[in-house]
Amino acid sequence: MASSIPIRPQASVILGVDVGGTKLATVLATPDGAIRHKVRLPTEAERGPEYGVARVISMLRRNLQETGTDPADVIGIGVACGSPMDAARGIILGPPNLQSWNPVPIVEILESEFGIYTELENDANAGALAEWLLGAGRGMRNVVYMTMGTGIGGGLILDGHLYRGSNGNAGEVGHMRVVDRGGPRCGCGKRGCLEAFCSGPSIARRAREALTGLGKTPLLALAGSVEAVSAEHVFSAARQGDALALHLVEETAYYMGVGLANVIQALNPQAIVLGTIATQQGDFFLDRVRAVVHEETWPQMSEVVQILPSPLGELVGDYAAISIILQHMNTTTDPFLSKQS
Repeated sequence: MASSIPIRPQASVILGVDVGGTKLATVLATPDGAIRHKVRLPTEAERGPEYGVARVISMLRRNLQETGTDPADVIGIGVACGSPMDAARGIILGPPNLQSWNPVPIVEILESEFGIYTELENDANAGALAEWLLGAGRGMRNVVYMTMGTGIGGGLILDGHLYRGSNGNAGEVGHMRVVDRGGPRCGCGKRGCLEAFCSGPSIARRAREALTGLGKTPLLALAGSVEAVSAEHVFSAARQGDALALHLVEETAYYMGVGLANVIQALNPQAIVLGTIATQQGDFFLDRVRAVVHEETWPQMSEVVQILPSPLGELVGDYAAISIILQHMNTTTDPFLSKQS
């Protein structure tokens, strides 16, 4: 923990900050997860970290002022952001969409500004906390949360606690290989990663490659041009019966199922919660993934795991930020909070 300020477990509200490459969001919520006030503004990353951090501070002040909340009534501030970061020291270290934010000691800055306990967490880890505390994994002890959007990331709740790994990098499930050598090159530099097949941009890339040299297809008609094809177009065309789009969806479900099977064989979770594309497509996609998981895992494991869409949907970032603080609210299981209170 980077904080030198004690958390306030008896206070009444939580502040959350969701830092993204295109948008910033701050929320004020109650400990039961009810969002009472939200501010959302563009990040304008090109203007640099000083501008962005000043904007976050201004947004948090709006949360407080427009709800008439005294800073003394805030339990803590949770900050969710993409990696790389030094979460233990509360420092952002230039995520891919915010490369100029390197280094940004966000915890030190916000604690100095507000005098409120602040904690930084990787956004996928924070998403896992949100699903465990408020979403599909509520009441479970072993939950894996996976994003399926621009990239594929993961967060692990193991035996009732967030698992970060030896140096904070656990949960990088998108960079498991799902083919034996070869395959498309991933942004991480390896070939055949799950992310290189199943992220939104990867689905679109595979569709564009498949369309090259073909005549008019329903998928192409829907997108307007090969260059404009997106993952959303692929799924829409598949729902309309387009053969190529259906093949791409089946292929995506296969690779995602293999990836999930690897996770299940290693961790034996009660649930894997999938966000973004998987949530948007529901059982049309997830039933195909579930079928692959059933074939690729031991029955003893597949019988106890649920493959679920995220019920938090587009609000997962808000809930993720407040869940960074919510995880400390049970003094009977959290030694950190017991020590602070």
